[in-house]
Amino acid sequence: MSRALTLLLSAAAFVVAFAPVRAADEPKDIIAKAIKAHGGEELLTKNKAGQTKAKGKINLPGAGEVEFTQDVSYMIPDKFKDSMELKVGGKSIAVLTLVNGDKMTIEIDGKAVDVPAEAKASLKEVSHVMDVARLVPLKGKAYELSLIGDDKVDGKKVVGVRVTKKGQKDVSVYFDKETGLMAKIEFRTVDQASGNEITEERMPSGYEKTKDGVAVPKKVVIKRDGKVFLEAEILEAKSFEKLDDAEFKK
Repeated sequence: MSRALTLLLSAAAFVVAFAPVRAADEPKDIIAKAIKAHGGEELLTKNKAGQTKAKGKINLPGAGEVEFTQDVSYMIPDKFKDSMELKVGGKSIAVLTLVNGDKMTIEIDGKAVDVPAEAKASLKEVSHVMDVARLVPLKGKAYELSLIGDDKVDGKKVVGVRVTKKGQKDVSVYFDKETGLMAKIEFRTVDQASGNEITEERMPSGYEKTKDGVAVPKKVVIKRDGKVFLEAEILEAKSFEKLDDAEFKK
């Protein structure tokens, strides 16, 4: 079950982060246009918290494809809450994950379970991917950007930028050439079920803007080595400057 929890954490974290671009653009120009289309640097920098509601299907070791509903709250840099309900064999299983700084708690049906070391390691890795997905941090000196070039995602033309940061694995981000919106974020990670290194792709789509002007996806598909791991429909997404700290406590 610990392996399944680690997979859930990795998937959930994401379900917490552009004008037309040309392949000839410099990577920094592509990112600048992406920031603008997603709501602009001022708005994306100001809003450091958010909440989402989602539903979908996820493939878990030993259980296969199961349906889930999910409520996620987060506040940058280190607060995260994921309330997920799984439908396994006709039974509902509630999984609560709380992260507040260095403290991490996981409960299944109200009972606390030991947090596997893999989950803590996965959290740090996903945190880096989330920073990349926010785009604004990529303007900092800690990140090196290089052009990947043209490609396709679900039949749509995209242009890719490789993100490099010392001490972290490279992350590749692809933007729709027509809309400039993020079409895919790809990185290497370790599959906790097998222990093997895999390629994970996260593909947001169906963007809509919130009331304050932030572009958010209505659908997210996650693939691992080309196989669908998770499909989620984002039912609601809100951005905030901050959330009450009590949201991330028992």
